Amino acid sequence: MTKTYDAPTFGPSGHERSFSEEGYTATLQMPKWLKAKGLELFEYSFGKGVRIGEDMANAIGEEAEKCGVEMSVHAPYYINFASVEDVKAENSITYLTASLKALRHFRGNRCVFHTGAQGAQTREDAFARAKDKLSEALEVMEQEGLSDLIICPETMGKQPQIGTVDEVAELCLLGKNVYPCIDFGHLNCLLQGALKTEEDYIRHVVDKLFDRLGEEKTRNMHVHFSKIQYGLKGEIRHLTFEDDVYGPEFEPLARVIDRYKLTPHILCESAGTQARDAIAMQEIYRSVARHA
Repeated sequence: MTKTYDAPTFGPSGHERSFSEEGYTATLQMPKWLKAKGLELFEYSFGKGVRIGEDMANAIGEEAEKCGVEMSVHAPYYINFASVEDVKAENSITYLTASLKALRHFRGNRCVFHTGAQGAQTREDAFARAKDKLSEALEVMEQEGLSDLIICPETMGKQPQIGTVDEVAELCLLGKNVYPCIDFGHLNCLLQGALKTEEDYIRHVVDKLFDRLGEEKTRNMHVHFSKIQYGLKGEIRHLTFEDDVYGPEFEPLARVIDRYKLTPHILCESAGTQARDAIAMQEIYRSVARHA
């Protein structure tokens, strides 16, 4: 089902600015670039649609495999399993399965997605609709031979979006191949900056996941991490690790990861410094683990 590691793994989501500044132009060059930096993961975004040919996806997958870089993908941002419009909800299943077929060519096995938005519905109705439609998506995955791949509903950073920790945990109960994607930057926005200490990370995330999902999915959760500016309604924009105002900080989470012996896939979504900040997280974790 999922590759297992004895420690967390790190990498960027998307292309860092320095990648192009150093003269690189194609994702095909990314695995070798990441390998040279000691990173092991890369997340390819289909945010605006699945627009990659099979041959190119295969070539990238082969290069990633050769370099020891594990690929994941992010499904299109406009997926909305909670939509009251049947066509949009059905299309969301199509977008998810298209992402998974591309993921297969990448030789990866994790696909992150946004569950949807509340809209004019009550929260309860929207979430119930999202659960039903995601259950249908899992059936389609089974029919199309995709159920060995992992799908990861993501925690979100704005109040109208479906994606609290509790909601994500409940969605993960729908299938053995549904793992949580905890975006700690999003969660910090939703909680108005509440992620500060080790105990905050444990109370708001780790304890909840262990209680609801058990060891396998908690230890091997998918993680997005970046500092994000927020306002009263939640997320505003992604920042870099140079920010000292909004957070969250990675070191308390690194201590929690070491304390509980978690082995998450950690993708950095900083604004233009994704690889650099992924390396910073890797170094923080190794320092914490070494001195524990």
